[in-house]
Formats: sequence, C-alpha cells, structure tokens
Amino acid sequence: MFATMHDESGGLTTFTPPPLVPAISPSVHLGLTGVFITLYGFLFVFVYVQLWLVLYYKHKRFSYQTVFLGLCLLWAGLRTSLFSFYFNDTIVANNLTTVFYWLLYCFPVCLQFTTLCLLVLFFAQVRVIRCGFPCFVHQGTEDFLCYLNVFSFAGCLQSKRKL
Repeated sequence: MFATMHDESGGLTTFTPPPLVPAISPSVHLGLTGVFITLYGFLFVFVYVQLWLVLYYKHKRFSYQTVFLGLCLLWAGLRTSLFSFYFNDTIVANNLTTVFYWLLYCFPVCLQFTTLCLLVLFFAQVRVIRCGFPCFVHQGTEDFLCYLNVFSFAGCLQSKRKL
C-alpha cells in the first residue's frame, strides 16, 4: 500500500510504510505457546478425570455437571490442538482450510457462549428454587419467560430476602 504525500516543493512523492514487526520476540512466543499447551493439557486431563469420576460414582449421566464438563473437555481439546499447531508451525496454523479454521478458531468461542448460557440457566434455576419463586415448580421444564422474570426482578428479591 502506497501513500502519496506532498513534499516541500509542492510535488507528490510516494511513501511506503515500514513492514510490521512482531510484537514479541519468537523465543517469547514459543515460551508462551508452551505454557498455553501445558495449561490447556492439564485442564483437559482434569476434566477427563472428572467425567470418569461421574461414571465411577454413578451420578446422573445427563446433568448440568456432565454437560458443563463435556463442553469444557471439548473446548480444552480444541485449544490444545490449536496451540500445538502453533508450536509446530505458525504459518500452517494461520493458513488453515475453512473447516479447520472454523473448528479451531471460531467453534471454541461458540462453546464458551454455550457454557456461559448453561451457567446462567443453572444459576437461574438455583435462584428460583432457593428463593421459592413460584414460576418454576415443575421439574424438568424450562420456561424462558420465567427466567427472564427472575433476572429482571433479581435485584428486588435480593434486597427483600436475606440469603
């Protein structure tokens, strides 16, 4: 990209901006990549062990806990894969095909949003049960308007009731 500028004599000159340089040195980049791989790997192993403990102790197989752990396991696995690509070859990791690019870069963000929605749903349900809010009494049904109502009046309930 060239920019045109006026010099002192009134003529036009072209100016080429200097090339961009990395913000951190390659050795720091490599070290951070190794730290991220290690942290995401530990998270993956920890969540994997937690899921096996759910099976071992015969907890409910389909609950908030197992869905949350499953989403975390998938997220940690995708992040570990992404950073292992960075560890091996940064150029290949930045030039993936559309499917792999979406899977490694975009899908973890969707998983984070889904996990956040699951946590909000869980805490809304706990809040409704704990406060005795009458709109959620049937087990197994999720009423969207009820949750909307709970969130809109949560401040009022908090100030009137001591938890």
